[in-house]
Amino acid sequence: MGRQSKLIMAAILVAMSFSSCVFAAADSNQNPAVADREIRDLASHQQWLHLLHYRTHPYTFRFLSQNDSPEFFLADDGKRDAYAELVANIDAFLMQGQGDNESAQCRFPARYHWLKQRLPQAGFVDQPCPAFTEWRDELNAHSLTLIFPASHINSPSSMYGHTLVRMDREDSSSSKLLAYSVNFAANADPTDNELVFSYKGLSGGYPGEVSVMPYYVKTNQYQHMEYRDTWEYELDFGSAEVEQFVRHVWELQDTAFDYFFFDENCSYRLLTMLDAASARADLAADFKMKAVPVDTIRALYEAGFVEREVYRPSAASVMESNAALASEQEAELARTLVETDIPVGELLSGVSEESQTRVLELAYSYARYLSVKKKQANPVLRKRTLQILSARSKLPAGDVFPAPRKPEFRDDEGHGTSRLSVGGGYTGEQWHGDINWRIAYHDVLDPSKGFSPGAQIEMGDFYTRVTEEGDVRLQRLTLVNVLSLSHRTRFQNPVAWTVSAGLDRFNGEKSELFSQFNLGFGRAWQLPLRLRDGKRLGSARLFALGDLTARADNQFEEGYQVSAGLRAGWLWQGRANQELIQFRWQPVALGDDTPRRELTIEEAFNGFDDVQLRFGFSRQWAASEATNSWKLTYAWYF
Repeated sequence: MGRQSKLIMAAILVAMSFSSCVFAAADSNQNPAVADREIRDLASHQQWLHLLHYRTHPYTFRFLSQNDSPEFFLADDGKRDAYAELVANIDAFLMQGQGDNESAQCRFPARYHWLKQRLPQAGFVDQPCPAFTEWRDELNAHSLTLIFPASHINSPSSMYGHTLVRMDREDSSSSKLLAYSVNFAANADPTDNELVFSYKGLSGGYPGEVSVMPYYVKTNQYQHMEYRDTWEYELDFGSAEVEQFVRHVWELQDTAFDYFFFDENCSYRLLTMLDAASARADLAADFKMKAVPVDTIRALYEAGFVEREVYRPSAASVMESNAALASEQEAELARTLVETDIPVGELLSGVSEESQTRVLELAYSYARYLSVKKKQANPVLRKRTLQILSARSKLPAGDVFPAPRKPEFRDDEGHGTSRLSVGGGYTGEQWHGDINWRIAYHDVLDPSKGFSPGAQIEMGDFYTRVTEEGDVRLQRLTLVNVLSLSHRTRFQNPVAWTVSAGLDRFNGEKSELFSQFNLGFGRAWQLPLRLRDGKRLGSARLFALGDLTARADNQFEEGYQVSAGLRAGWLWQGRANQELIQFRWQPVALGDDTPRRELTIEEAFNGFDDVQLRFGFSRQWAASEATNSWKLTYAWYF
């Protein structure tokens, strides 16, 4: 081979070698200081997957990022390919000479910080990011606190409660209200009503977005605007983990996730953000099917991330606590001060100075409550409130009422939010066995510790029956069942209400399955049962509701029945047991003129470690025919 041929061959070999390097670089990383094997190991590292929010979908079993914004990824297939996204990020982070705030380092500071620690040999050079630096310094986050505004039964969007994270500053003397908070919520259409919101929240009809705002904005919403008590859980996150949390929050702003009321909700998303900030955390791993806020708080306790908790009563709780300590005359005078235009001085004439102070404090709380309840500016009420405050300022300063008593149990100390029951009974002339699985959350016969008295919300309740002949059938399916038996107090007069939907059967072994929707409104009254030392024995209440039920199936004369009547009963919720006695009478009917009545008696006895024994009896009348049903069930909560 001549010299010229050797040179041509050498050139070809060099070209082939160079082209293979180019194609390899396109396939992997372009930095010779970092081995491709190391890149592939990092692409499967838990922290990298957490930073990109990669999870296995519980139904399709696909492994992909839960973030739905293209801007969150640098690789074309970054949502599905963690390796491709890592390579694209390394290449982008290696770029130099970029303008202020223009680099990928500035857009994704948490990823950059993590990769810079993992790949010191890569030769990353920090690019100027003054916008992020200024934002981070404004937050001045030193520690993290999980905030839990408790459940609010009169708002479908808040029935399970809510969580957000407050980023506290190092100066312990600074007001917590001035700290910033991180919130994840559905970006809902403000014109949607509560029913539309509930449907879209369940079906993923809204995008979920991360927002950062001053904490006083959120506490005003939850404590004053919605009158919800708040629990604060101080988290054991070190300074480096807090800094990484802040970086990751910056990355998530202006991006969107799917929002689902049951699983990918506020509490779940905050857990994934904490996972991304700490190598010690894998909190969201156990929440594949549902993420109830109280369950996520339990997960933080189990993982050792909660240092202590603090109770913050709502304005309504303060008002009710003060009203309970005031005399009947003081409470009535406080109401009169707000609801009339009689001069304040004239109404307080002849009242002792101490009693005046109590009346004015209570009147101011009541005026604020009315302002929130009406949800609109009321110049007359505002003027009256200023008069009350002016009169109060002329009296000695100081607290005349003690702070509201801390609840005996936190919400997260209640029973597990899922329930599995097994049992059996006798209906008509047949024995049967029953298996019941409820996805979430609580009914009025469940152990009441940690739950609001008189409040119930159930979703996804499957009731299966095995008959004496060995047939297996769906006895009942509850899609949603909400009951709010809020009682009247000195200053609040809420409406008791209920709504439920699903499939059901009447008593009787040959009863067919029908779809049903129930709606009711009325009143509830709490009975003041107490022990000798003043402690409440339990919660006892009477209730009466107007009852409307729509049923559909070919067993009815015209394929449907819409019946109306009365539902009345007694509810007892104690420490050891619960009891419900209820009578329903629906004499008015359309589509099928069969009048219906039902008497239900249920007793529940609480055991240890989330177990319960229940006994139930019901008698149903269809016209003059009656069928009895007895049952005994054993329930586990988890």
